[in-house]
Amino acid sequence: MGVTTVLAGSAVGIGLAEQIAAQLGLVGADPATSLLRRDRGAQAAALRQAGIPALRSVRTASVAEALTWAEEAALPAYELAPAAVGVPIEPVVCESALRINSAWPALQREAARHSGDAHLVAAEHLPGRRYLAHSVTRRIDGQADHVVTDVWAETRTSSGRLARTDLVSRHQLLTRAIHMHVLRALDVLGVVSGPATFRIAYADGLGPVLLSALALPVTSLADQALREATGHDRLTGALDAVIPPAPAQLIPVPTGHRVVRAHLHPRHRGLIDPQTARILRGLPTVAAVSDDLRESTPSAPLADTEVVLAGDPDAVEADYRAIRALERDCLYPAAADAPHPCERPT
Repeated sequence: MGVTTVLAGSAVGIGLAEQIAAQLGLVGADPATSLLRRDRGAQAAALRQAGIPALRSVRTASVAEALTWAEEAALPAYELAPAAVGVPIEPVVCESALRINSAWPALQREAARHSGDAHLVAAEHLPGRRYLAHSVTRRIDGQADHVVTDVWAETRTSSGRLARTDLVSRHQLLTRAIHMHVLRALDVLGVVSGPATFRIAYADGLGPVLLSALALPVTSLADQALREATGHDRLTGALDAVIPPAPAQLIPVPTGHRVVRAHLHPRHRGLIDPQTARILRGLPTVAAVSDDLRESTPSAPLADTEVVLAGDPDAVEADYRAIRALERDCLYPAAADAPHPCERPT
């Protein structure tokens, strides 16, 4: 049929895509090592074996085995998560083996429901900031050429909720350290072509440590702002990695703008006041908003309510503060028939 490329469309499709590519004799990752591109337990074990700092962890479907490991490890805190990367389940921080025991049943049921895999990973919990890194791998003269395209820093509230995600300058020393860690991990995880997304923690004394990786193209509301700020389009880059672009394709000039993804957490009944949402959309650096902030009537939000800001760093920070003021005062009405009036903050 003339097929030249096979790309996975979801996390559970990675293994199948690699099997099909191998059967067609196409360039692709070894399907025998598919877990390395989609399973956090297999990833940690492979990195440790390669001498790269990795989380101390155990991958198991048995709570008894996890509790035995936790008691022997005697760590200050643990993080319990599905082994399968890409499922919409937040890891649970456990201060003790007892907490692992209580969180295990519900987490295992959800992991199996979303991924078909009942394995969980109990790992050491690393406090501190988390980072998100994206890469794309091309084949050049038969060799895998890895490029880290963008790195984002997450900021969370005191309760652990995600507050904002900032595009990080590639010239910072920390960003360069993350770049080097990702490049080493890509080889160990057997990524030979296409995109990948990495979640990383930075630990004192260890440097960057991989939390999870997923060999899939990932898109977000911030993609257009990313393209304008850096000249990189993530989806186009993923396709270019396996389908060579036209020679005359133009590369946009980076602007160097700050890009921030502000994450909102609606209160009350989860409704959003349309008048306040209109004020929010009109802020000077707002580049994109999630669909629930576009409705003309109060609506229940999506799973991820988000505002993307892009532009001059000082202007972005001013608008970010304005968004938090709107969110605190009047973005979420207590009742659908009683929206809170709100004037634009100065």
